[in-house]
Amino acid sequence: MINRRRLTRGLLAGGVLGAAARPALAAYPDRVITIVVPFAAGGATDLAGRLLADKLGPLLAEGSRAVVDNRPGAGSALGADTVRRAKPDGYTLLVGSASTLAVAPAAGASAARYHPTRDFTPLAFFGISTMGLLVSRDSGIDTVAALLDRLRANPGKLAFASSGVGGVAHLASEHFTRSAGVEVVHVPYRGGSQTAEAIMKGECIFAIDTIGSNIGQIRDGSLRLLAVSTAKRDPNFPDVPTIAEAGVPGYEMASWTVLAGPAGMPPEIVEAIGRAASRAIADPAVRSRLEATGTVPELDSSPAMTRAFLDQQFEFYREVVQRIGLRLE
Repeated sequence: MINRRRLTRGLLAGGVLGAAARPALAAYPDRVITIVVPFAAGGATDLAGRLLADKLGPLLAEGSRAVVDNRPGAGSALGADTVRRAKPDGYTLLVGSASTLAVAPAAGASAARYHPTRDFTPLAFFGISTMGLLVSRDSGIDTVAALLDRLRANPGKLAFASSGVGGVAHLASEHFTRSAGVEVVHVPYRGGSQTAEAIMKGECIFAIDTIGSNIGQIRDGSLRLLAVSTAKRDPNFPDVPTIAEAGVPGYEMASWTVLAGPAGMPPEIVEAIGRAASRAIADPAVRSRLEATGTVPELDSSPAMTRAFLDQQFEFYREVVQRIGLRLE
């Protein structure tokens, strides 16, 4: 899914990895930077946005600051479109996920009539976030096989939850149900916290969502982590199998987080933000927080690398969307 070697080769061929950095514009920033998070507060993307906001301003200039503006809606496309239409001056930025900049536009969502690199300026890549297959501790389900047995015994009668139509959690669950050959109803909610609550209340039987959005409930036992969505096991949960290991061969999916701005940002500001964001991600305290919630930080982030990554991921998700026939009008 994520071919880092190919990304690096492409960047080297383009001569961008060794390019000399231009100096940042002297006047930037001279006011507060707004970081739009296109999800409700409390999830993995929101955490990444807040960690970045705490560090970004001071790293750009002494006394500068950044604030988070949560704008959920339309599977995270609403917040993305707000940034797409903003002035490209570096004062309105987007913390986007796979939902925002890959799944929604790949699936043709009406609110996401944009391209991740043509309509935005890629700035920094936070890292990859493991997703987990989650059920309630009161469900009586302890394994993926037991979940599939329950679903097969009740075709079309049970539901899975997601944080919104067209999001990566929606696609991950659709991919899971179709790969396993089970019929399940989709019920979208407005964020990771509502998704977790729906499972715990028994409104939905499962969700595939980022571990970071549900880490508290996983740790206290209210949610049971049956499997992880990545090709390899998560180091935070080494005893938890992958979905592929647990009975759905070939299954692999993950979320990720990037920083972007509107298209057409001045190169000097792009480079200044890219350098500051990369330093923020490499900060030991930030790395520790990200790793504890299932995100593997990317320590070699740059605007060029982020652009190549987004192009690669958009093609990957477009192929998955076409394979399972997901279409969002």
